[in-house]
Amino acid sequence: MNGTLVDGTTAVMRQVRPADDGTRISEFVCGLSPTSRYFRFFASVAPPSSGLLRALCGGTGADVLVVTDATGAVIAHGMAADTRTSGGELASNIGLVVTDRWQGQGLGGLLLTALVGRAAERGVRSLVLDVLPYNDRMLGIINRRWPDAPRERTSDAIIIRPVITPSQATGNWPVPAIVCLPATRSGISPSGDARASGQSAA
Repeated sequence: MNGTLVDGTTAVMRQVRPADDGTRISEFVCGLSPTSRYFRFFASVAPPSSGLLRALCGGTGADVLVVTDATGAVIAHGMAADTRTSGGELASNIGLVVTDRWQGQGLGGLLLTALVGRAAERGVRSLVLDVLPYNDRMLGIINRRWPDAPRERTSDAIIIRPVITPSQATGNWPVPAIVCLPATRSGISPSGDARASGQSAA
């Protein structure tokens, strides 16, 4: 089933298919601008190495979601890799990136909401987000959700460790899901909140 983005493009959010999506994800990474690639991977990764591509396709056990358009091309990618904290609790390291054309349309917030809800279902209680200090768009998404989350500044990044709130733990939906954005070029409401939404396409 399809959903309609702001310019009439159809899209759906779904779980990655490791056997089928390798070429699509490689093309997606190579199609990102150098800035977008660096914001996501902290390095130039075009084309992605075999190890990175395997991870992006879920081969290391991470929960990976993609948004694809009507042609099947990947336009957004998000993943959550679970680890154990020193106290033995599950935490999930989340990374996501949206193709340059669709940045600012709410897809990043949509993926984050879905990944967080799915992580909570796995018993994850906290998150780890590594963000470059000048990645204002991603920091804005995080700040709106977790303004008081603990932060650690390293030599090249800000590590943010939010706790999943009860409302966020129930804020997901099944995938595949229709991706629906409002009929506005910015995709952002006056309050600054992303207005993308999703509904089950099952």
